[in-house]
Amino acid sequence: MIGFNFKKIIVPLLLMVILVSCGGASKKMDKRAIAENYVGALNASDFEQLVGLFQDSIRFNEMEYIQTFDKEGYHTLFQWDSVFSPKYEILDIREEDDNLQLTISKQCDRIRFLHEAPFISKEIMTIKEGKIHSVAIVEYVDFNDTLWADKREKLVKWVEEHHPELDGFLYDQTKKGAVKYQKAIQLFKNRKDSLNQDIKVKK
Repeated sequence: MIGFNFKKIIVPLLLMVILVSCGGASKKMDKRAIAENYVGALNASDFEQLVGLFQDSIRFNEMEYIQTFDKEGYHTLFQWDSVFSPKYEILDIREEDDNLQLTISKQCDRIRFLHEAPFISKEIMTIKEGKIHSVAIVEYVDFNDTLWADKREKLVKWVEEHHPELDGFLYDQTKKGAVKYQKAIQLFKNRKDSLNQDIKVKK
């Protein structure tokens, strides 16, 4: 009887240990899955899926800038970004307590024009109770600030002179502003005077 009772006790205990250990592994995998779903939603421009991964507020920190949005407020910025057809990729991911240390590559029409290479950033994603609490960009890797500022200045000046109807595109972070920004880039890239400039350089 003693041996029988021992078996009745030890078997459930072993099952509990297995379930707990599997649960811990599952929890670790879930954090990575949240980050992958976050990037997937950005790439698909799926707003509902994206905000569903967050807690009540959407918090984005960029260096010293801290921004907190409600869903409606973030939707405006999301629409602006989506116009440029962004593509995100997780280059590296590491877990640290409730945080994920991420290295993310982003490219889009705007970045390709102004930077001529993807943005690579180091980010910290904080996850609480199975939801994203905040995403913080803590470092830009190999960001060419000189190239970015120079190309942006040339674009703005050319638009002011040749297409004043698009003026103000740089600071209008709405879908309408992004469409203007996109149009400004295309017009600038296809401008007739760019051919003249190329001829002058060759001479």
